Amino acid sequence: MKKKLYGLLAAVVILALLFGLYMFLSSRNNDETNEAEVDDISLSDLGTQLTAEKDVNEFTLKNNNGEFVFVKDGDNWTIKNYDNLFDQSAINKIAAVFSRLYAQELIEENVQDLSKYSLDSPAATAISGNTQINIGSATTDGKYNYVNINGSSDVYMVNSANISCLEYGLNDLIDKSLSKIDSDTIQELTINYKDKDNIVIKYESDNPLAREYSEQNGLATLIMEEPVENMLVYPYNLQSSVLMNLDSLNISELADIAPKDLSLYGLDSPNCTFYIADNDNNISVKVGAFVPDTDNTYSYVMVNDRPEVFTMEYRALSPFVNASIADFVEKFISLYQRSKVNEITINGDKTYTIEFKAEGENDFREIDGVTKDYRNSYINGKLVDKDTFTDFYELIVGIGFDNIINTYTPSGSPALSITFDLSDGTQDTANYYDYDNSFYVVNKGDDVSMLVSKQTVRKVLSEAENLSK
Repeated sequence: MKKKLYGLLAAVVILALLFGLYMFLSSRNNDETNEAEVDDISLSDLGTQLTAEKDVNEFTLKNNNGEFVFVKDGDNWTIKNYDNLFDQSAINKIAAVFSRLYAQELIEENVQDLSKYSLDSPAATAISGNTQINIGSATTDGKYNYVNINGSSDVYMVNSANISCLEYGLNDLIDKSLSKIDSDTIQELTINYKDKDNIVIKYESDNPLAREYSEQNGLATLIMEEPVENMLVYPYNLQSSVLMNLDSLNISELADIAPKDLSLYGLDSPNCTFYIADNDNNISVKVGAFVPDTDNTYSYVMVNDRPEVFTMEYRALSPFVNASIADFVEKFISLYQRSKVNEITINGDKTYTIEFKAEGENDFREIDGVTKDYRNSYINGKLVDKDTFTDFYELIVGIGFDNIINTYTPSGSPALSITFDLSDGTQDTANYYDYDNSFYVVNKGDDVSMLVSKQTVRKVLSEAENLSK
């Protein structure tokens, strides 16, 4: 019985080895066949060479989009009678047709009636030096076009992909490139609106707020200059709001290469003009009216002070057009690192004075290159436990606004005020006026009023009272 079992196992092993050998040889034969096919392709005839023009520096292109004369100036191509930026790669593609155009096959010699190939009235004609290329109709499968050269009556069949560039118009030739902005290294964002307050945000390393945040967190931040001065703006807030569709900020189509009346596009008085700059690049965009018959999907734009009117997807523009400063600033009324504050005074129905005193070893210590504040903290003269005071301090500097409204002119005296006396000798006072049952209004500067929850402020006052007992 064992001998039969051993014999069966041996047979299975031999069969597996034979099958493996078969697969190896089969694979090898296939590889050799594929290599042979590759060699055949690489050595195959490309067809009849129709053009061999050298040093193409000027040529003319006529097609259904118009007639254009291209002139090479140094390494760049221009188009006569146009003072615009053009896509150099698109023009080089056309120029290359004059030096290496190949035909798949000769369709017919000495054609008497070129109209059957639409070569009596070509879809496109390109002329350079002694070379003229005429493009006729496409084959039924759309893969090839009929072509004749230099007025010859011989008709060739040419791969359409190689000559489609001869039917380019201004929309294909204009430079539509825009610099890509790195949202992690934003240096400036400015939005000028037609009918509301402008927004100006910049990175300024010398600004005390920016420097303070950098020292504390090791990260750069931006500062709002308009409509509210000295408000922190973190890059990640911008990325989730106004810059959320930054990668989609691309030119779609050319609308008008030399507009005579910008009001036709709503660009005589743009809805907004925004400018973005990072460490290396910048973009400026004027946003006009919606493009008709696009269901408000596209808008007219002008970019980088160029003369053309383009279209751009409104999805990319919307965050800029509809931006509100409440969307991307840090929503704190007075946010200061504790080490930069000497005293805080809360004036309301009662007055609370928060003092920071350096006593003995309880002052500032340098730990791992970071300044730590170990000063004693007093509320109305009472020393408060450090951990308990830390929670209270985070509460008071964490007072934030819920919304920004149009400038509100309060009447009478404020319900309360909170003043920060800073170590640089300056003061920051926020006056809280009654707005309604739920909110105070706080004015920062002359242009912006912010709504602050009364519940949040009551919590601060309640804790200040508890700690002062």
